[in-house]
Amino acid sequence: MPRSSVTLLFLLPVMAASVLLAGCSSPNGPPGPTGTLTGRLQAVGGPSGAGPRALSGQVALHNSNGTRDIISVGANGRFSVPASVGTYTVSGRSPKYEGGTADCKASGPVTVTKGHTSTVEVECQEM
Repeated sequence: MPRSSVTLLFLLPVMAASVLLAGCSSPNGPPGPTGTLTGRLQAVGGPSGAGPRALSGQVALHNSNGTRDIISVGANGRFSVPASVGTYTVSGRSPKYEGGTADCKASGPVTVTKGHTSTVEVECQEM
């Protein structure tokens, strides 16, 4: 058999496997069906007349089976991540609020549904 035929016979299965693997979900992404969770980490309250103030920090998603995912939040306070379908309790922390030692909370649980975007505001209550 000519060398080019042997090379082609070897490369075809390798290329086919590459195409199949490319269609698989990322090992770093959330498992199962997903939606998108967007939101904002913000300081609220404080001096009279002051509106919400964006905070950098981290937001934690806690699902019903105890799994926790941590999301880094930039200076604009906004985040958007793919998340597995389910209901989450959401909390956050910012070095600009109580030195990063106090939890900030969403007003209630948030539900992520397949193919949809859910929104949550994580609020750090200032006095």
